[in-house]
Amino acid sequence: MTSEQPSITITHPPEQRLSALPRRILGAMLVVATSVAASGAHANPAQQIQAASWLVVDADSGKTLAEHNVNARREPASLTKLMTAYLALDALKQGTLHWDEKVEIAAADIASVGNDEARMYLAPGQFVQVRDLVRGLIVASANDAALVLAKRIGGSPAGFAKRMNDAAQRLGMRDSHFVSPSGITTPDHYSTAHDLSILARHLNQDFPAFYAFSSQQHFEYGKFAKTNKNRLLGTDPTVDGMKTGHTNAAGWCMVVTAKRRVAGAPEKHRVIAVLLGEPTEKQRLADARKLLDWGFASLGGEHPAANVARRADPQAGERRSAESARML
Repeated sequence: MTSEQPSITITHPPEQRLSALPRRILGAMLVVATSVAASGAHANPAQQIQAASWLVVDADSGKTLAEHNVNARREPASLTKLMTAYLALDALKQGTLHWDEKVEIAAADIASVGNDEARMYLAPGQFVQVRDLVRGLIVASANDAALVLAKRIGGSPAGFAKRMNDAAQRLGMRDSHFVSPSGITTPDHYSTAHDLSILARHLNQDFPAFYAFSSQQHFEYGKFAKTNKNRLLGTDPTVDGMKTGHTNAAGWCMVVTAKRRVAGAPEKHRVIAVLLGEPTEKQRLADARKLLDWGFASLGGEHPAANVARRADPQAGERRSAESARML
């Protein structure tokens, strides 16, 4: 006769088995599960992002949260227009340019714009308000708008290029050199992910009116209409800018920003991501979303699902734009 006690198995329905566990054990299980989920959310995204150069930065503190190859000089494509917009907004602030001012379009100013380039179809002899030119520049990425603004602000292409490079040095963009206001492929025209993050932070700090334009999903001028290439607008209501770009030489590029709640902060926090040299437009969008989500997770912030369950709101950007436009 054995001294072992007979084994007894008690079977409960699943919900009874769960409730029978001590609360301390349940609490420990939840902590472990949460830690595992958090570790996945905070894992460095370096192996997931396909951009040739990228970084994600806390816009409020300037702290870089993650980066890859950030000092490599690359073609910035239409991300160049962030600098063009910066100079336009600065001229408006200084009073040397005015929102309601009408600029005459000269044939020479737009002669270099090719049929395959993004444009708002300006025509010689037209008088166009500066407000519409800035909207076309930021929302539609219009190269003709960039050239017209450059001529009006800088007096000539060379004069505006000098202003761009002077501003870059003043802002601390040590590895950037600008030749074109539009970002069309041009020799000796380059920037870096690091430098573009500096420019993005200064736009955010110096000219919050920029978001009145970059948050708009649609642009219309006369018979011309175009949808903003920042496809995160409308699918993630926390996103309100900044700019996309693409050329064969540059690949698919993007500077994107969002504001979300962060644990312990009374107000929403802003994160900026820069991606250069993505292989496809679809990958650019996917990686931009990953970097924003990872950046906020590393700061203890909410995933967009916690805010809106990822419900698309096509009018969200337009409402933000209308509200911001009243400040212009």
